[in-house]
Formats: sequence, structure tokens, C-alpha cells
Amino acid sequence: MSFNALTYQTSTATLAGDGWYPDIAVGEFQLMYRLPAEYAESLVEDHLGLARLWAVRQLQEWRAAQEMAGYLSLAEVPFAGLAGEATRLFKRAVYCHAKALLLGQFATVERREAAKNDAKESPETADRFYAWAQDAIADLCGRGRIVAELI
Repeated sequence: MSFNALTYQTSTATLAGDGWYPDIAVGEFQLMYRLPAEYAESLVEDHLGLARLWAVRQLQEWRAAQEMAGYLSLAEVPFAGLAGEATRLFKRAVYCHAKALLLGQFATVERREAAKNDAKESPETADRFYAWAQDAIADLCGRGRIVAELI
């Protein structure tokens, strides 16, 4: 039995898509990416919205090309011959980016020493989720996952 103020219910909120991109269900994200119960629902919604903006910006040129090809929504775009996989990759990009953003917030949410958890706080974990988000965008656009940067 627990006597804390945490709720373990998933959100029923949805971030509405624009007709081309799909709606994003906050509860689906919470369940799939196992968010700590310490996160306020409003924080999760905000960071999920920020992640969606990031993904949409990454895909601006790709979307324009898809629309020129006659696709009226992301759900119509074929990926590897499978229906719905483009939507799945978009959601993965959004969810992974949001998870990475939220991991950085954990230190401000729960500060008891007993609650210290490197898996929820480490920069390496957040970096892994950012990389997975980039991989999903690259896959969707048909680009390779390896990039070279000028140092």
C-alpha cells in the first residue's frame, strides 16, 4: 500500500495532428516509453508537443516531396511496402525525442537521495533517445543513419 500523491493513470489527452501528421495520444507515449509517475501530465504534454515540433521541422522538405507525389497524409505514404509504417516511424521519432527531453527534467522533479536513478538522469541515456529519434527520421526520409560532422 502506498500513501504518496503519485497517480499511475495514463493521460487521455491527445495532441491533434494537422491532417497530414497523425494525432499523438499522450497515454500511448506514457505506456510505451514507461515514464516515471513523478512527471506531471502537463509537463509530459508540453515536452511531447515540443518533440512533435522538432520532428515536423526535420521532415519539412520530405513532406513537401510526399505531397508533390500525391500523398494526402503520412498514413498514405508507403514505407518498405507496409501500410502505416511511416506513421510508426514518425511517432517513434517524436516519442524518443520527447523521452530524451523529459529525462533532463527528472532532476527537477524528484530530488530525494533514495530516488536517485542514473537511468532516469544520465546524459548517456538521453543521448541514446535523441539518437533513436534521429534514426527514425533518417529511416523515414530514406537516408543512411551514419553522418559525418565537421569538428
